Amino acid sequence: MHIEEPLHAEWEISALAMKLEKAHRFPLLIFHNVIVDGECATMPLTTFLMASRLRLARAMGTEVQKAGLACYERVQTRQRPIVIGRAQAPVKQVVEKGSDIDVRRFPALRHHRMDPGRYITEGHFLTFNRNTGVDNSAMHRGWLADRDEVRVWLAPNSHNAHNLRYCEEAGEDTPAAYWIGHHPLALLGAANHVGPEESHYETAGGTLGAPLRLVPSETLGDKFLVPADAEVVIEGYMPKGQRKPEGPFGEYTRHVGPQRWCPLLKVTAVTRRKDAYWDDVMVGHTHWIISLTREGEVFRAVQRSVPGVKAVHMPMSGCGVAHVYIQICKTVEGQGKTAAVSALTSYIGLKHAFVFDEDVDIFDEREVLLALATRFQADRGLVTLPGMTGSPLDPSSPDGRLVCKAGFDCTKPIGKPFAERLSISNQVLARIDPLKIIGEKRWSEIPVEPWG
Repeated sequence: MHIEEPLHAEWEISALAMKLEKAHRFPLLIFHNVIVDGECATMPLTTFLMASRLRLARAMGTEVQKAGLACYERVQTRQRPIVIGRAQAPVKQVVEKGSDIDVRRFPALRHHRMDPGRYITEGHFLTFNRNTGVDNSAMHRGWLADRDEVRVWLAPNSHNAHNLRYCEEAGEDTPAAYWIGHHPLALLGAANHVGPEESHYETAGGTLGAPLRLVPSETLGDKFLVPADAEVVIEGYMPKGQRKPEGPFGEYTRHVGPQRWCPLLKVTAVTRRKDAYWDDVMVGHTHWIISLTREGEVFRAVQRSVPGVKAVHMPMSGCGVAHVYIQICKTVEGQGKTAAVSALTSYIGLKHAFVFDEDVDIFDEREVLLALATRFQADRGLVTLPGMTGSPLDPSSPDGRLVCKAGFDCTKPIGKPFAERLSISNQVLARIDPLKIIGEKRWSEIPVEPWG
């Protein structure tokens, strides 16, 4: 959806996105006239690319409910990247160095009231392990603090934080870059959670279904390879030992995270396509880039101990990260709790796991909450895991590290009578058409009540 009306990068675009989200509408939005510091940016802005689960499922040729597993399976068919020359790389069509650099010109957004400025949110932050040479891309927010300075928050246990530490321990600056914008399947693949010895470029190739094309950097050496088909690449280095205040920032938890001392990227080059789009993730609102990459991972982790797992869903009501709904075919007692613990220990950000029988549609939260209300007893079905490492962005964790994870076994007992769900025969349901009985005009006049 192309938006020609001028809107400010500070808050106005976020306000529109919030209202669309409230209405459960997630079109790909392209803003052609973004006002930055009183002037119209020369580059369009895209957002909501990752906000539609339906759109991402279609891109993978699968059903909405199976999108997470499809993403996981694509990642398992990893493809090694290929290197091309600068002349063939779209991201090298415009190259800026020295006094030509000013990252503040980009139409990055100031999303929420307490954000200190405009942020990179969809950028994949790239470093290489100095000991192994393995690439690591991860979504780390970046505040455009000055013309050649981006302040970057690195989660303490992230692979990029480890790569920074390896360089600093060796007394070296850390070469790094942001790559922004690409095919949505490449973005999904690069966001997958893999081991420190595994390449995110290879996982991106897996989800894309083709090798990711790479090109040597402009200022970080020919071995520092960046995606040739990105929209924008911001190159630079993190000066050893330097930290500056970053934040506060409205995070995926839909709460404001605190200000922290963080490393910074000193920008040495900016390269981009001639007709580049600036890509934004509406952080703190609906986006599936993390959820879809985790659902399949959780499915396989649960399947190893509970073969009857049928589906996994990480809903937006749990920030797309903290909650997981698991559907199983239960064959022996204890499988509900086993499934919950398997899920909770598979991913650091997961906080609550809910396990349901096959007759519960885990993609319908009315069904989920009904099962929680009618099939769960805390003295029998609750399992807690105190003192676990959790998300450093969890506002309920006082020290930002340790959480108490919990599993909820909402499955029916085996071999014991249990009340039947209300039902009407399929034959009766098939012959009753509300539009015919009530009439289309009167039907359209009935208000929709989402709290019903």
